[in-house]
Amino acid sequence: MSCICAKDIMHPRISLPAKMKGEELVETLMCSYPALPVVNDNLEVIGVVSEYDVFGALEEGRTIHEFSAESLMTCGHSEHGACASPITVTPDAPIEAIVDLFYQNSKSLSVIPVVDKKKLVGIIGRKNIINALAERGFWEEHEFKKRTP
Repeated sequence: MSCICAKDIMHPRISLPAKMKGEELVETLMCSYPALPVVNDNLEVIGVVSEYDVFGALEEGRTIHEFSAESLMTCGHSEHGACASPITVTPDAPIEAIVDLFYQNSKSLSVIPVVDKKKLVGIIGRKNIINALAERGFWEEHEFKKRTP
């Protein structure tokens, strides 16, 4: 592809504090991203909450007053809910690695937090990559010629 990195396409830091309660959490999720990173008091990523996670709480019969970001968060891995190492990338991660993460975890991952020394510095959604693909000059002309007959 190209030499585009996470820092070139990420959105500036937007997150959910771990203790954020239901009503404020739902209001914050009304942004243009389908999920947001959950951070602790040191701005370290500890998970991700998606719109789907809120739906799950509603399916369980919980009200907006019965959940917080911390109680809903997952780690982004397809095979389980939450763990000690949520999926993240560094600012210098190449776009190819980011695409691979989205592809390998397509059912559970809608945003990837970008971290520098464990601290959240931005997020990347699938739409950020689509927007980068649409920009002129994304693929080098010589790379394009290699892929066409």
